[in-house]
Amino acid sequence: MDANIYSLLTWLKTSDNFYTAPNIKINDSPESGRGILLSHHSIKKNDIIISIPSSKQLNFHTILYHISKFNKDLNIPGATIDRDLADQEKNNVCVGNEGSIDPRFELYSQLSKEYLLNLSSFQLISLYILVEKCLIPKWTHNKINSYWKPFFDIWPTKEELRSIPAIWNCDPNSQYRSLIEYLPTAARNHMTRISKLVREDWNAISEVVFEWNEMYGSILGVENAQIYTSNELFSLFLHVYFIINSRCLYAEIPVKRNDRLSNFTLVPYVDFLNHTCKVDLHCYPQLDTLLKSEVDENIGIGQFSVRCGEHFYNIINEELFLNYGAHSNDFLLSEYGFVVNENEWNYLDISNDIIELINDDNMEVQTFLLKHDYWGDYTINENEISYRIIVALSYYVTRDERRVQKFTEGYISEDYFKPKITPVLQTLLVSLVATYTKTLNQLETRANTADDKLCLQNIITIYKGYVRILTHHLKKP
Repeated sequence: MDANIYSLLTWLKTSDNFYTAPNIKINDSPESGRGILLSHHSIKKNDIIISIPSSKQLNFHTILYHISKFNKDLNIPGATIDRDLADQEKNNVCVGNEGSIDPRFELYSQLSKEYLLNLSSFQLISLYILVEKCLIPKWTHNKINSYWKPFFDIWPTKEELRSIPAIWNCDPNSQYRSLIEYLPTAARNHMTRISKLVREDWNAISEVVFEWNEMYGSILGVENAQIYTSNELFSLFLHVYFIINSRCLYAEIPVKRNDRLSNFTLVPYVDFLNHTCKVDLHCYPQLDTLLKSEVDENIGIGQFSVRCGEHFYNIINEELFLNYGAHSNDFLLSEYGFVVNENEWNYLDISNDIIELINDDNMEVQTFLLKHDYWGDYTINENEISYRIIVALSYYVTRDERRVQKFTEGYISEDYFKPKITPVLQTLLVSLVATYTKTLNQLETRANTADDKLCLQNIITIYKGYVRILTHHLKKP
């Protein structure tokens, strides 16, 4: 067994509430990374596969709890440590190996209740991991390690996350920045959205990170202290951010209940489960309320379990899957850095193409569509061409305001407009196939000589999915 996995299991087993089914095993594959396989017997509907106690999950609550071990003034009911326990904890953790003073007492004591509660989950978790995983070990020359080190050690490296487009966009030194121009509209929009969140979250915590980076040498009394540069700190943050983003699981966080984007937790072992496009078939998550037996062990949000869905696992070495959501390849690439060859949730965003077609004429069509809220968001999936496209092209072709409005109100069937818009739609789809095929040829030529084909191959897979969808619609009668 891999040493890091062995350490993780040893750490998890320190809690009586940790459980894994006896007939599963972790597999490490060069092609797909780590996954969970059936080792013997079978797993049926509702069987518990994995169950992780609240104390071993990394989220807003458990981080407040661990910070309060070092900050005696931090008191958040239901989240922070009891003060008597905190005094005992101080005796246990204030000194690391070889007598090193733990700098977290000085650093975390600077964090007020107001400051912490105003952070989002992404901001607090990334700040905490940046300190615990990256800064403290270096500052103390690995003499002091985090409680979470066994979890940290199984996370992906920067290299393993290299195919996420927002990293190309945010990292000025990324060797893949030139690939941004090849991203289709949907993937580019996801990249832009995520990049904005990255920069906002970094701005929220960077002042504290820079300040601590400057002061840690004097706290430890270390001469010639190695201080990270601002670029190095941002690079570390970027890595941490996408570890979180690619591994977080939905869970309601009581103190952040009104902040939708903050409701998540990081769960060890569960993140070995790979994605399947099949919804409601394979494994599913379940969050139970905090067990009474665990209250003394830690405060948190509850036991996180994964159970078997409708699929009956009975083939030895069959991989167990978890559906991450009904996501297209554009989304999967942007959030997780991978794509799926046959993805039933793929769609094309052809908003730019239709807008360009309309704007080549005059402003009359745009004015009508804006007035009735049908401007933009034009998509096609394998099953249908979106209603918004049909409305837009119906008015573009006919300029019949009265009938198109009745169409949007449900008084006229789309069958009335279909013969009128079909020639324009067919021409557009044929043009898109030609455009995507040309892009595919360019990407495949580039992939033949590239040192790293993974990033290129992911984009190629997206475009092939597009061509499949368009061809399917062109073949329809």
